[in-house]
Amino acid sequence: MNLNLRGHVVTRVCFDAALTVLTSGDCELCIETEAVLRVSAEDYVSFDPESPDAAAPHLVRLVRDVIAEAEAGRAGDLVIEFESGAKLTVRPDGEYEAWGLVGPKGKRVTCLPGGEISVWSGE
Repeated sequence: MNLNLRGHVVTRVCFDAALTVLTSGDCELCIETEAVLRVSAEDYVSFDPESPDAAAPHLVRLVRDVIAEAEAGRAGDLVIEFESGAKLTVRPDGEYEAWGLVGPKGKRVTCLPGGEISVWSGE
């Protein structure tokens, strides 16, 4: 499922109990479970959003990066590719919502426990 984020610029990256990414298109992506960030062709960093530690400097560099592609797979996986070459991947979790996207006009896409994707149109 195409999440229609192509061309959005990352405007803010926030760290708290989750990783929140805000975009220029008024979208908010919340990542609540373990994720992987490809920072170069050969360098990957896994992180838990509650304690991103070594990944934090790489995640902050996403600010002002442009989203080239954003897809939710049938199994609930989220893949976001950036023009810089970075790639963020979040797999579904068996017990928790792995990620959620809120867009303009109340549109929501959420990866429920086990990988089912729920979509609310907001209209």
